[in-house]
Order: sequence, then structure tokens, then C-alpha cells
Amino acid sequence: MKKEALLMLIAGTVLGIVLGFIGTRQYYVDKAAAHPPASAMGPEQAPAAAGVQTGGAQEFDPTQHLAMVAQLQTEIDKDPENAKKRVMLGNTFYDAGKWNQAIPLYEQALQLDATNTDVIVDLGVCYRNEQKVDEALGMFDRALKIDPNKKQALFNEVVVYGIDKGDKTKARAVLKMFEAKYPNEPAAKQIAAELDKK
Repeated sequence: MKKEALLMLIAGTVLGIVLGFIGTRQYYVDKAAAHPPASAMGPEQAPAAAGVQTGGAQEFDPTQHLAMVAQLQTEIDKDPENAKKRVMLGNTFYDAGKWNQAIPLYEQALQLDATNTDVIVDLGVCYRNEQKVDEALGMFDRALKIDPNKKQALFNEVVVYGIDKGDKTKARAVLKMFEAKYPNEPAAKQIAAELDKK
């Protein structure tokens, strides 16, 4: 493998792990002119309001992106049982905001490794960004059944219930659980303030 391709694969893996920790972004992008890169967002970096991260903030060189996709697809073709490569390829589409292309790759990865809560949460975010909020909630709930302390899954449930579904009662109940587990989390106050509006 060429050195450049190896570096791109390592960078993709690291970026995918970081992106597994999702939180809030698009809502703020719409509210504020500036936005941090997708890889930097999580509940602890939440700006003044709340929304599930939608990705796509990375500035990609289209040629580099296509090369990475081609390289990963080649590796998947050689090793179809490799869940990590499917996740990495899914992450490249996630980073580009191509939810409908990331979804099948994450679903395939979960068929090979059903307990990867980072992938489960990322799949939930993709569903949410495709306006499939009930499927998104199902993924966040699934991640919480595997890991009851999955911070980003719990936070995203608050956001989807409160912002997307408008069920502020349910959102506040989930927020109460989030605050009990993460009492010093600044994003909890921010989403609480958002839920109190109107």
C-alpha cells in the first residue's frame, strides 16, 4: 500500500472515531454564521442551542474524497467481512453529508459487528438527517441498551424528542436522565434553555 493511501486510511479511521461522538451542529449553523468542524462537535462543545450534528462540515477536496472512497471500496471487495473498512467508508460519506450513502455501509457494518455503539449512533444521526426520526430514536435507544452511559446517544435523544418531534415533555424526561449521569455538562443547560423557549 502506498504511503499516501495508508495515511489517508489512518486519518479516516481517526476522523471516524471522533465523528462517532456526535452532538450539536446544524441547528447552530443555521442560527449562527460560524460553525466548527464536524469532528470537533459533541455535547461538551455545544454552542448556544441544540441539534444533532449533521456532518458535512469538513472541506473535502473532491479528488481526495473520490480516491479515498475508491481505495476503501477496493479493500472491502478484497475483504467483505471487514466491518471496520465498511465503517471507514461510511464515515467518508457521513463527513460529506451523504447520509443515504453512509446508511447502507453502517447497516452492513452492524450486521458484522452488532455491538459497535459508535456506528449505531452515527447510523441514528444519518436517519435523523434523512428525516427518519423514529428510526434515529431506535438507533439511539439500541446504543443505550448496549451502553447505558453512551453520552451522545442520550443527548441526541433529548434533541430529537425536543427539537425534531416537538415532544418537550419526553425530551425533558430524557434530559433529566442525562443531567443525572453528566451533572457538569454545559450542553444540558443549553438544550434545557432551548426546550424552555415558546
